[in-house]
Amino acid sequence: MADAPNWYSDRWAQVFLMTHDAAQTQREIDFLRRHLPLPRFARVLDVCCGVGRHSGPLADAGYDVTGIDRDEKVLAEARRRCSRGRFVQLDMRQIDQLPDRFDAVICMWQSFGYFDAATNESVLAQIVDRLTPGGRLVLDVYHRDLFEQRQGVRQFECNGVKITETKHMAGDRLHVALDYETCERDEFEWQLFTPDALVTLAAKQGLESVAACCGCDERQPPNPEVSRMQLVFSLVK
Repeated sequence: MADAPNWYSDRWAQVFLMTHDAAQTQREIDFLRRHLPLPRFARVLDVCCGVGRHSGPLADAGYDVTGIDRDEKVLAEARRRCSRGRFVQLDMRQIDQLPDRFDAVICMWQSFGYFDAATNESVLAQIVDRLTPGGRLVLDVYHRDLFEQRQGVRQFECNGVKITETKHMAGDRLHVALDYETCERDEFEWQLFTPDALVTLAAKQGLESVAACCGCDERQPPNPEVSRMQLVFSLVK
């Protein structure tokens, strides 16, 4: 699809995607299963599913999972890892092309907000249109307040690769550049939200807040000292 920002390189996938912490993944799966209990939320759409880090365990647990991603390379890996799921190459801006409806939609690991505000709202509207009555949406996104406080440059190492990261905010948009010691570079940009802003945006689409937390722990409300937050919504219209 034309105008495809935030395209993740092979280098990024090697460093970050293929070696995700198993304990963190399990916390996220446990959280999803608490808020999407079977059999009520059996049909799940995983938006920006990547290599099936969430699709696979959910399918193994008895969910009927469809994963979409625009990158055929990661979908091939998802199919290899998860024989029970269905994986479709599709840009999230084209969710309205899916013929099916789902009891739940998940969009994890800061995969919502890639585009301008109007397009992000359109993506949300398309997600809502794919939900069955009473269906749920789970978003796992960055907390805007943390990144407003922590801009600048840092150096770190991940899986043996040295990386220089540069972050800055412009309004509600976060720009991140990753410079690898291999002289490769990735650049990403997202629209970020506070919890209240995201609840307000969701309400415009007929979604009401069910839960909001950080660390996939319902005892911990969203915290501007924690980078990511999890919000669960239910379709009421």
